[in-house]
Amino acid sequence: MTTEQQDELIPPIGAIPQGERMFRVNWVANLDRSPSGVPLHEAEYVARQGRGVRLIDIREPDEITGPLGYIPGSDWIPRAQARAALEGLPPFTPVVLISRGGERSATLAHELERGGLRLVASMRGGMIAWRALGFHATRDPAILERRGVLSASAETREREPGPLRADEIEAHVGDPRSTRWLKLAAILLHGRQACVDGRDDSSVVGTPGGDAGEFVLGLAALEGLLGRALSPGQIEELFRRRLDTFGRFYLHSDINAANGFIKSMRSDERLTAAIGSTFEALEWRRWLSEPPVAARETIFEHICQPAHIGCGHLRLMTQHPAQYGVRGDLVQQVLHAFFTTRWAGAVELENVVLPGGHREGAVVNIRVEGRLNAYSWIPLISPAYAGTQMFVNHPQVSDYLRGQLAAFLADQTDVHEHTGLEPEPLRRAICELAGNQLGATLGHLAGGLPIYDLWFHRDGGTRVEQVGVV
Repeated sequence: MTTEQQDELIPPIGAIPQGERMFRVNWVANLDRSPSGVPLHEAEYVARQGRGVRLIDIREPDEITGPLGYIPGSDWIPRAQARAALEGLPPFTPVVLISRGGERSATLAHELERGGLRLVASMRGGMIAWRALGFHATRDPAILERRGVLSASAETREREPGPLRADEIEAHVGDPRSTRWLKLAAILLHGRQACVDGRDDSSVVGTPGGDAGEFVLGLAALEGLLGRALSPGQIEELFRRRLDTFGRFYLHSDINAANGFIKSMRSDERLTAAIGSTFEALEWRRWLSEPPVAARETIFEHICQPAHIGCGHLRLMTQHPAQYGVRGDLVQQVLHAFFTTRWAGAVELENVVLPGGHREGAVVNIRVEGRLNAYSWIPLISPAYAGTQMFVNHPQVSDYLRGQLAAFLADQTDVHEHTGLEPEPLRRAICELAGNQLGATLGHLAGGLPIYDLWFHRDGGTRVEQVGVV
């Protein structure tokens, strides 16, 4: 992509809505290219995208309802028709093309990009990769009746600000483009827990603070049972082992905190030479993914200022440690472990920047009928609805994963030096502290909002019940 093309795709701040600009920045930041220039997105990235991205399956009729199935919410336009059908789309329409293994979709994505589509990509590995990662596919033959038909564009209307109603939430999750399904076991291998923050408009499994919040939670409970603080070295070693064991690790900020962080660094004369001419959003992403070694400890001083911690849950922990049951510098030590490991080249670490301010209209607890097992299907929910957001919390999933985290931490006896620690007392301590922390964060960020339980039944139905008010 030329500089001129990139400037057109990511225009100056204010030229397009902030959420749209952040989407484009994230699209480009996550995009890969083959040696021949084919635009590619990983299946995991595709699964997180909400209603604004068109998924186009270009396979033949016998494939679309065959063993691999297709992604719910996708359109079906066989390869022979697809180029003509898609060339007329507006140039900045986000389109992901899907085939069996990615070869046919890659060829078409390259053609369409050269033809003028600016946000088009092939899903790397196709449906084979999708299923291998544990995402749900369907073989419903109803799609055969929609051959060659593009579904209506996702509505961009915005409702009036205010609390969300139960019927609005039910309508939102009834759209297959707003809900993806993932096997619970896949989260342990290569999935992630995102924050409950409603500004993340991708499909998420939500918990306060995401993976970072859960790790801080586990360490705080562990320190409570040990009766002493872990050293920074012990925390870094536990962090690395957690990454080796469970894979991906999610931490988020937001645009306001990120801008304040950058402004703070620019005012620090110690960083002037290291920053140089870094200016645009993608330049900052590249710079922060591997900053000059000599500047890293200075950069970290700025990262740890509460105003620069864009995750409200983590920031509140640093501001109210007693209320959250953590010691004052625990969050900073986890952040240090995160960035030190990321700067060393760990690709599993995600540092996501969310757009805009909070416009949440509800707290939604996602519940699945029956007992969760490793093979259970878990709904990933997009928190964005008609310009309003919702705090998305998956309490059952979090409880299951906290049991795994407790077992993992209890096993690390050579690090925390407590040979008699059993997983069950640690799990109970984690869950008790988690409830207190969730209540504290909702009290700070979600006061007055309705709380709903959103149930997914085994027969495919859903039920929304209001269970309280924050």
